[in-house]
Amino acid sequence: MTLDVEQDGCGPPARQVIIGIDWADAEHAFHLLDNNLAGSFEQTPVDIARQVSDWRQRFPGATFCIAIEQSRGPLITALVECVDVLIYPINPAALASYRKAFAHGGGKNDPADAKLLANFLGHYRERLKPLVRDLPLTRELASLGEDRRGLVDQRVALANELRAILKLYLPCILLLDADKLYAHFIVRLLLKYRTLDELQNAGKTKLRKFFFGIGVAAKAEQRIELLMAAKPLTTDEVTIRSGARRVQAIVAQLDALNKSIDIYDAAIKLLVKEHANYPIVASLPGAATKTQCRLLAALGDDKSRYQNAAALQAATGIAPITSQSGKQKIVACRWASTKFLKQTFHEYAGLSIRKCRWAKAYYDMQLAHGKSAQMAKRALAFKWQRIIFRCWQSNTLYNDEKYLKRLQAEKAPLLQFITQSATEASSNSK
Repeated sequence: MTLDVEQDGCGPPARQVIIGIDWADAEHAFHLLDNNLAGSFEQTPVDIARQVSDWRQRFPGATFCIAIEQSRGPLITALVECVDVLIYPINPAALASYRKAFAHGGGKNDPADAKLLANFLGHYRERLKPLVRDLPLTRELASLGEDRRGLVDQRVALANELRAILKLYLPCILLLDADKLYAHFIVRLLLKYRTLDELQNAGKTKLRKFFFGIGVAAKAEQRIELLMAAKPLTTDEVTIRSGARRVQAIVAQLDALNKSIDIYDAAIKLLVKEHANYPIVASLPGAATKTQCRLLAALGDDKSRYQNAAALQAATGIAPITSQSGKQKIVACRWASTKFLKQTFHEYAGLSIRKCRWAKAYYDMQLAHGKSAQMAKRALAFKWQRIIFRCWQSNTLYNDEKYLKRLQAEKAPLLQFITQSATEASSNSK
């Protein structure tokens, strides 16, 4: 199936060829609606280039509209470089429902799915949006933000495992008043001293030099006294040796992760200020550099990506989903969303509570209405998304005072909680 589309009102119509691709790890099946042409090609740079070249020879000057069940991956990376290719990512759940209309028994295969994808795009292309690639800086910030989060998740998992092992043979480390168990001084201490005997045999002088040497002198004496006075939980040599070996393996990984995350943080701090939309995210209260990076990536460069704020709220999973049948109506959390985007706005809402008066008041109001802490933050994120979307679309900096004046003009119920929060803060300061 080919479509003719006018080119800016001048010249002959541009030909658009509809193609469905069922991707796989090594080989991809494709189907062209034009003459039901079907085939497959391998996931290699040579074979992909050869296949695109073959399509170009068959349909000179055409634009190839490709339906595929992914928005990124090796095949997308290759196809997105082609200027005559438009990629339409299809939600797998949407295709699964479409498939059931033709295969009631649930059977499927790659060539059949490729044809279904082509038919799906052919019928619903006007309601679908092609993939628009963000600018290089935005894509790099997106990669930095998401990859950093992955490293942080690994670090948290290792720290939890470390805590469990230390409880078995070296619990005094858990009493050193560290904000996080992967703190630099904890990691360096365990790399140098594996057991309680090694710590206590080192003596106060060496431990003092250690703490001063790594720049944590503030609580050095208190920590040294605690370590020197600590009693062993067990004297079983097998338990101690086994625990020490495992701890050494874990803290070596934590040390590497700490260094890698520092590298990511430095890159984010450098690049985020170069982005055209940086002034907008920098104006948001409570958003530190890493959060600013993630917000920039979430919004992207294509301002037509989301039709309105509601589309952004739905795509990120912050908006609830409503199911209604007859007299029954159910409002539930939306799970069909990108987890990283959902985390981004949910976590920003939590950060804004500390720096924004109305955000703190709105959060308190939700709690007063019986909402849990997580539900209150999600409701606040929903509200923030409307504000952020408006600022992004109009290229306007957020102004807290301006927003408060708007609330006053509308006589919003939130004002009561803002006044209450201000009164409580004043009382606490006295």
